[in-house]
Amino acid sequence: MVDESHARPGSLLEVLLQSFKSGQDTQRFLNHLVIITMDPQAFEYCRFLHPHCIHPSTFEPYFSTKRQSITSPDHSVFSWRRNNVLIDVIELGYNIIFTDTDVLWLRSPLENFDPSYELSISCNFSSDGERTYSMEGGIFFMKANAAALEFLKHWKLSMFLYLRPNAEESLCETITQNVDIADAYGVRVHHIDRNQFGGFCQLNNDMFETVYTIHANCCDDLTSKVHDMTIVLDDWIRFRKRVKNNNATEKMTLRWPQKCIG
Repeated sequence: MVDESHARPGSLLEVLLQSFKSGQDTQRFLNHLVIITMDPQAFEYCRFLHPHCIHPSTFEPYFSTKRQSITSPDHSVFSWRRNNVLIDVIELGYNIIFTDTDVLWLRSPLENFDPSYELSISCNFSSDGERTYSMEGGIFFMKANAAALEFLKHWKLSMFLYLRPNAEESLCETITQNVDIADAYGVRVHHIDRNQFGGFCQLNNDMFETVYTIHANCCDDLTSKVHDMTIVLDDWIRFRKRVKNNNATEKMTLRWPQKCIG
């Protein structure tokens, strides 16, 4: 899901699509990648880059307000729009791999998703100084069945009944805080090793050797995200060339993050 700030020249959408083209066994996903645009400007630019863009009018009830940045007051509105879309797609009977725009796809993640579970997800942890939150790693798989659908509907209903902190917009936090409810609906959760789905919050020099995706988390500024994600993608391309030339044993020092710090 993208808005104008995510889909314009030099934006996150360009880097995301390039990662699919440069990843290992990821190009094939492009024909299955549907991008939902939140405003007419995003739609026009998305259509220039990718064949499968959905016009904002398709989801008119959800997209009446644009989200300007990930730290804006509209962030919660954006998250609930996403959940409405999940409900619609699950009702149509389609399994979903949902990816945030600030995720680089380096390898096919399919082997990490267990189709016998309603949800396969990698969760990271962050703290605001008072409590620790369980946050999504930028990608998850959801199975289209009655259990998943009813849980999503319960989650949507609870938004209107109870005030929630922003962290509970996270699917990871929702599952963590509602284990009994998930069990009651029969929602089985496969927690993927978070070391397989990397991010700027948890860095190590062996990431290219082990991870399937890299999430530009711990970074609020969109310009900084694009800058550092571009460096990651350039380094990934160099790493793949080294592997091809049998020079993979030569370690690559991380050049990132540079602007996504602090």
